[in-house]
Amino acid sequence: MLNSFLSIRILLIFFLANISLLSQTKTNLDVFKILVDSSIAEAMLNISDLPKDIFLDLKLGSSYSIFENQIFKSIQAQKKNTSTSSNSSENIELSYSIENALVNYGEVFRDGFLGDHFTERRISVSGSYRIQDEEVTINDFYFQNIDTVIFDEIQTLENSSYPFTKGEIPSEPFLSNLFEPLVAITTAAVVIALFFTVRSK
Repeated sequence: MLNSFLSIRILLIFFLANISLLSQTKTNLDVFKILVDSSIAEAMLNISDLPKDIFLDLKLGSSYSIFENQIFKSIQAQKKNTSTSSNSSENIELSYSIENALVNYGEVFRDGFLGDHFTERRISVSGSYRIQDEEVTINDFYFQNIDTVIFDEIQTLENSSYPFTKGEIPSEPFLSNLFEPLVAITTAAVVIALFFTVRSK
């Protein structure tokens, strides 16, 4: 009885741990925001420590306007204030643009014999920024995040309101689609055979 209780407890802990792990998977939009934060952090390294506010000239277009608030938050996190004035003698001008935000998925693979299907996820952001400070600085940026996600969760990680968060979803391997029903049928047949064998005895 004690062993059974311990086994159930171990299984419950394992199950809850897996739920916690899966719930931590960031959506594609969340990953994009992290990459935008990284690009702003890089730009801020090129800005002097002069006590000047930053005038932002954002070129995001309609596609990437969702990142506007994120950019302001990123600058504030760097202990800098933003200004609505473009006066170069009073403020530092930061012109920032996003040119591409892309999601790509790799081939589907299985974790173990009958485990979940996974795919590699590659999310990248590229663009440029120009800083009008004590001198003019112009740089391109490219940031990428690579991780692995569960194939069946791809649609929940994408956001249909923002097309750039969607990538071309790969197809499951043909042998996998054929093998799983075969295993299910074989298992059912074995169970039925065992049932009638036990009854006959």
